[in-house]
Amino acid sequence: MFINNIQKNYSVPNFKGKIIDSHVHCGQWNFDKFPCNEVLKIFNKKFNGGRDYVDRIIISNLDCIKNGRNNKPLKDEINGNLSLIKSAIKNKKIVPFLVCQPGFGAAENIELLLIKYLDVIGGLKFHPACLNLAANDIRYLPYMTLAAKYNKPCLFHCEVLTDKNGKLLRNGVSDPEFIYETARRFPNVPVILGHMGAGGGKAHEAAIKTLIKSIDNADAKLYADISWVDCDTSVKPHIVDVIKRLQYSSKGDMTERLLFGTDAPLGVFGEKAMKQDGAYNRNIINIKKAIKENFGDDANKLISRIFYRNSKKLLTNTEFNKIG
Repeated sequence: MFINNIQKNYSVPNFKGKIIDSHVHCGQWNFDKFPCNEVLKIFNKKFNGGRDYVDRIIISNLDCIKNGRNNKPLKDEINGNLSLIKSAIKNKKIVPFLVCQPGFGAAENIELLLIKYLDVIGGLKFHPACLNLAANDIRYLPYMTLAAKYNKPCLFHCEVLTDKNGKLLRNGVSDPEFIYETARRFPNVPVILGHMGAGGGKAHEAAIKTLIKSIDNADAKLYADISWVDCDTSVKPHIVDVIKRLQYSSKGDMTERLLFGTDAPLGVFGEKAMKQDGAYNRNIINIKKAIKENFGDDANKLISRIFYRNSKKLLTNTEFNKIG
C-alpha cells in the first residue's frame, strides 16, 4: 500500500490545516461493521504533527450499498440514508452523500430526503458494481435529474476491471467511460470518479484518460478522488503524474478536478485505523511530501486545493478566493 512507500525520516511538510476527506464510509461491509460514531474516531484528532485536522468527511452508508443474502441492499434508500442524516445533524463534520439504488429503489425516495434535509445533504452516491447495473443505464437518469435540480454533486464508485494477465476489460459496470456517458447528459452536475478507477496502475490510467478527455471536450464536469492512487513515483500513474497532467491540460490548470479521499474505514484504514495505528496520518504526510518534492513554489497551492479547497468548492459552489 502506498502509505508505506516513502521513508519516514523527513521533515514534516507544513500546511494551513484544513482537510476534507471526500470518500468515507460507515455501515456494514462483508462481516465488518463500522458504526458512524466509531468511524469518526479516525478523524477526531490532529495529524501531521498537530498541523492538520479533518474539517469535513464526505460519507455514505455501506448499509445502502452492500447486498445481503436476498441480493438486495441491506437497507433501503430511506432508512439507510436517514440514519446517516441524523448523525450529520448532530455532528457538522459529517457531510452525507445519499446512496441511490436504481433498480431497487426510486428517485422519489431521494427527493423526499432532499426536500426535508437539503442543507444537511452534500450529494448523491452510486455504486454500479453492487447494483450490478452499468453506470450508463437509463435507470440512473431520474437520480441525476435530482442532482441537477438540487445542485448536488454525485460520487460514483469507479472501477476498471482487468483479467488475470492484467489486460484491461472495458466492460465493467463501473467503468469510467460509462460514468462519463451519463455525466455528459448532465453537463452542469459535478461527477466524481471514486478511486480514480481503483484496481491498480492500468485502471487509474484508464480513469485519468477519461477525466482528461472530458476536460478536452468540455462536455462534462468530471472529477476524481485519489483514494488508492499511489504516491510512490516509481509507480505510474502516481499522484505526481496525475497532478502534472491536470496542471497542463488543454484547458490550462485543471487541478481543481482532483480531490483527497481515502475510502476509510475500508482497506488499510479499517480495523488498524480504528486502533489509531497512524495509517491515516502517514497517508496525509506521504502525499504532501510527494507534492512538496515535485512542485516547488506551486506545492502549497496544490496541497491546499487537493486536500481542502476543491472539495469545499464542490460542496458550497464557492469561488476559490472566498474559501476560508
